[in-house]
Amino acid sequence: MELDQLKEMWSDVGQSKTSTSEQELQAILQKKSKSPIAKMKRNLFIEMVIVVVLYSSSILHYFLKFKGAMLSLAWLMLISGLLYMIYYVRKRKLLHEMECVTCEVRSNLQLQVRTLQKYIWFYLVVGTLLFPFIMLTSGVIIFLYDPKMQANSASLSFWPFFLVLVTITVVLTIPMYFLNKWYVRKLYGQHAEKLKQIVNEMSEEED
Repeated sequence: MELDQLKEMWSDVGQSKTSTSEQELQAILQKKSKSPIAKMKRNLFIEMVIVVVLYSSSILHYFLKFKGAMLSLAWLMLISGLLYMIYYVRKRKLLHEMECVTCEVRSNLQLQVRTLQKYIWFYLVVGTLLFPFIMLTSGVIIFLYDPKMQANSASLSFWPFFLVLVTITVVLTIPMYFLNKWYVRKLYGQHAEKLKQIVNEMSEEED
């Protein structure tokens, strides 16, 4: 999506109001090979495939290997996976709606930027909080119900174990936050910045 082309076509639409100009501008905006939205769709699909493969194999492993309360790990991952799939469906639907061909081009771009910024914040916060939650929950379940841990329960009390677990979780969460921040920007942030630049420069051309 070339910015000079967009500004030129935007000017043509604003002056002539012809359907041809509008269609040409929409065609530039929605080139599948270059569209930020198309890239996000591909990223989202690849991410979904990876999540399904990893979560399915882990859930199957826990269901086959463990019994009783240890299956809580499998249920925890299953619930997390289902929540992610809800997120995936809603986000993919939103990305599809953001490719609106009947909306005003400028307002459509502004909507894309605002929505992307919300998703960037949501994705970063939830992704950062999910890591320590899974670490702590899984650690507690393993300590309380894993047969090997129960065999050594006489020599290891819960609170020292939990304190070590919290410390390790905090130490690991800090680099995970920065890694997640880089990942989210790679996935969404750079596209939001590109769309925002286009909207701002179009606005400047109109003023």
